Amino acid sequence: MKNLRKYGTAPYTVAVIHGGPGAAGEMAPVARECAIDRGILEPFQTAQTLDGQIKELKIVLEENGNIPVTVIGFSWGAWLTFILAARYPDIVKKLIIIGSGPYEETYAAEIQEKRLNRLSEAERSEVAALIEVLDNQTIEDKDGTFARFGSLCAKADAYDPLPAEPDVIETLLATRDEYLVMCAAVATGRRADDPGARASAR
Repeated sequence: MKNLRKYGTAPYTVAVIHGGPGAAGEMAPVARECAIDRGILEPFQTAQTLDGQIKELKIVLEENGNIPVTVIGFSWGAWLTFILAARYPDIVKKLIIIGSGPYEETYAAEIQEKRLNRLSEAERSEVAALIEVLDNQTIEDKDGTFARFGSLCAKADAYDPLPAEPDVIETLLATRDEYLVMCAAVATGRRADDPGARASAR
């Protein structure tokens, strides 16, 4: 299954959900650590809308997990798992959210400023340069840029992380536009399939 990795042995009672969107593999260190004494699922989001990702996650858990499962969501994955638990409470035994974004729009404006203030001046300059590359429609291969941008965001967002590198997995969102639409949806609070989110992404 291209959108799932399994660790440990069945029954699979825990699922770890990556952030991003598009940061597949970043929860692998957590999955490996937890798999010492239990079965762990690591789903990857491939759907192109928020609703699509929730449905995709639900199906993966139902088909592979020992329902209800404990779900651990990080960053974007925290949002997904929160919505998943609200919509389908029967499949979630326990919800653990880490590094979640805000659930009210009034707090969203403060996020980028706080992130940048946690980085050095050189890192802040690098973030600005990376954003320029991500916004450049003439550059097609951006996996390395996404990975570096994600590592800087993780440095700004995480406190005392495990000393382990996440797995590098090819970007599962097929195009730059899909990625930007998802990011615009996060930034504006719109559904990713809302035309307004698509307009904000351009």
